Amino acid sequence: MPKIVKVLVLVLMLTVMVPISPAQACACGTPDWSMMSAEQIASTINGMKEEPRIRAAGHGDLPAAPRGYQYDATYSLVPL
Repeated sequence: MPKIVKVLVLVLMLTVMVPISPAQACACGTPDWSMMSAEQIASTINGMKEEPRIRAAGHGDLPAAPRGYQYDATYSLVPL
C-alpha cells in the first residue's frame, strides 16, 4: 500500500509541474516598466548585477531609457 501512495504522489507532482515551462516560471519576476516612474526604472536597472543587466540588454529585455536618463557602456542608467 505505501508503494502505491508514493507512486500516486509522484504522478500527481509530475502532472502539476510538467505543464509549467521555464519561460512561464521566469515571467513572474519581470517588472512592468510601464507602471514605474523614471526613478524606479533607474533604481531597478542599476540595482541589477552587471552581467545579468548586460545579458538582458542584449536580449532586448530592458526598456528604453526614461526621460532624463541615458544608458552607459554597461547599460546602467545615468542622469543627463
